[in-house]
Amino acid sequence: MAGINIREARKTDAKKIFELMQQQATEQNTVLPSHLTHEAVAEGGWGPAAVFMTFVAERKETKEGELVGYILAHRAYSTWEGRAMYIKEIYVVPASRHSGVATNLCKEMLQAAVSMGCNRCDVRVNKANKAAKDLFEKLGAKNLTEAEDWHLFFMDSKAMTEMKARCKGQGPSQVRQAVPEDMAGVMAMIQELADYEKMSDGPKINAHTLVTDSSPDTFFECFVAESDGTLVGYALPYHTFSCQGRGIYMEDLYVKPAHRGQGLGTALMARVAQRGLTLGADHLEFSVLSWNTPSTAFYQARGAINITADRGAQLYRFVDSVMRKCVQ
Repeated sequence: MAGINIREARKTDAKKIFELMQQQATEQNTVLPSHLTHEAVAEGGWGPAAVFMTFVAERKETKEGELVGYILAHRAYSTWEGRAMYIKEIYVVPASRHSGVATNLCKEMLQAAVSMGCNRCDVRVNKANKAAKDLFEKLGAKNLTEAEDWHLFFMDSKAMTEMKARCKGQGPSQVRQAVPEDMAGVMAMIQELADYEKMSDGPKINAHTLVTDSSPDTFFECFVAESDGTLVGYALPYHTFSCQGRGIYMEDLYVKPAHRGQGLGTALMARVAQRGLTLGADHLEFSVLSWNTPSTAFYQARGAINITADRGAQLYRFVDSVMRKCVQ
């Protein structure tokens, strides 16, 4: 770390961060999407609808500041623990590796997460990226794909658009944006979902937490489905950013058993997709337990692909106690 300074990135760093993204893509034999430019990076981090935050590693002795690494994350939400962070990208140039740069970038981001009241931090890692896996495991992150068999799913903009289109004018039940008065009902359905996932003691938040964290420009949005004035389903998304550009992540999708098979799940998911497309997202992501074959079949029938099975994407997680240990 001699001669390297870790600091929060500024808008003027956007072009250099984008160049590091390009270098990272070249190293991984991939190509950045055409819509991802340094202007898009600047907008995503510092524009009116900013999504992510990032820290950079800067070489001290250079006049203008040469960036040798960065970490990028966005706010996320857990219907069990509440406020969360999601690390989407971390990269250090080859000449600065094995010197603690990546570790210190991670610690800075985890410190920011703790300061924001986040209770967990998720990380997506490719199975083939041994260096990243070693880094996060050394810092105490748990591989949930191996431990609990969570699989990550991905829908591109074409699938999102097609799903939105086929839901126009569908169904007698109403799908709408949630209001604070809905959150007690949403919290009850969160517990029902936890029961279904065989993790009944998972949720640690309450309806008041949901109201606080869903106010404008905070951590998540929520859509609900009604039938005869009663809440019967919900979807909870938040907005994302990565080397793929803007996206939207669906933390939860749930419909009460008695109301399944009526198109409500599709309608809720279509509303999430519509929200993402409106804000410039070109992909939708979510995670599913591998044993949950009804949900897997539902998503795949709507154009989602399993990027854990197909591309080796794995989900890691820092729990609250590990985050705090890392930053102490």
